[in-house]
Amino acid sequence: MKYLIAGGWAAGTAAALHLRKLDSSSEITIVDAESVAYYPRPDLIEYLAGRKSKDQLIVHGASWYGENRITLISGRRIMHVHAIEHEVTLDDGTVLSYDRLLLANGASPFVPPLPGADQAGVFTLRTLDDADALLARIVPGATVVVVGGGLLGLEAARALAERGMKATIIEFAGRLLPNQLDERSAEMLVEHLQASGITALLGAESQQIVSGEHGATGVLLKDGRLAQGEFILFSTGVRPNVTIAQEAGIAIGRGIQVNDSMQTSAPDVYAAGDVVEHRGRVYGIVPPCLEQARVAAQNMVSPGTATYEGSIMSSSLKTCGIDVLSMGNINPTQEQHVQVIQAQGQQAYRKVVLENGIIVGVILYGTMNGARQLQQALRSHTDLMAFQDRLADLDWDFAGM
Repeated sequence: MKYLIAGGWAAGTAAALHLRKLDSSSEITIVDAESVAYYPRPDLIEYLAGRKSKDQLIVHGASWYGENRITLISGRRIMHVHAIEHEVTLDDGTVLSYDRLLLANGASPFVPPLPGADQAGVFTLRTLDDADALLARIVPGATVVVVGGGLLGLEAARALAERGMKATIIEFAGRLLPNQLDERSAEMLVEHLQASGITALLGAESQQIVSGEHGATGVLLKDGRLAQGEFILFSTGVRPNVTIAQEAGIAIGRGIQVNDSMQTSAPDVYAAGDVVEHRGRVYGIVPPCLEQARVAAQNMVSPGTATYEGSIMSSSLKTCGIDVLSMGNINPTQEQHVQVIQAQGQQAYRKVVLENGIIVGVILYGTMNGARQLQQALRSHTDLMAFQDRLADLDWDFAGM
């Protein structure tokens, strides 16, 4: 059996390892566009901030692939999938055959089509090369303008601030991290950022990129404000890399459409990770990528033996030095009959959302007290009505829950 994987990022590498565990003798080949071996994309922030070297960034060196008998073809990308013939063509013209193919070729940064967005001094952050390009432009004491106040934008701003720069974040929504935080926790985050030399412009819509003698020098907002900087970093989301699937006649929507077995509309072609649309949803975060990779690998070896039901949206991270856990329905609508329990300290905040006593959402900001218990309760649909008074106490130690 020949297993071929397009993309050596989180989903592709995880799938390759699962395939090897499930099938000790078959051929496994990864084709990856980057010229270096696997590294976790979130660690690009560590590298950008100077907390990790390039050598420390790489998780799997050449020896790892050899030990697991996985062939890595780096610096190449699959350009065409010939599903009927069970072949692919690489960008150098090489043709590879496969018995089962996994499309795990990820996503690419989205840059809004603003006037001036294609000039020098405009950057995105998705690869190691992107990070190196940003490092080459750092000027201590100068300002970087970050368009997009999501997780990556915030962490990139903080990383550059650790390198001595100031940062202005432009966020279209009325608060930072609208999918992970509510109004109060978002306000606390803005206050924390200000103390770190990072300014957030909220409810701000970009109109055009302003040009200077050597490229971009700022962003003009539709309300007339001008955010000036040494360079511009766009962190406005990603779009699944669906082109090769689309050209092969494989069904796509916002991503490559898969069923619960992670199989595409083409025979013997599976997909996992940021490129996938499952039950109408594109996740774009690491935990679902890894879950999808495991299910895809198992079905590639033994079709029909594993099912992916979807993932609970969960973010457990350190955002600009602040511990944050966000899971489930954290911003219920007025039409939903829920009970919201909040506990707040000077720099910490807890929010628990109950529906008929059952926990359906949680935010922890500035504290991880109770994180494990609340995560487990949400996943098992636990009734927490008996604990509502204690949940309102930020210092409760969750003993006995």
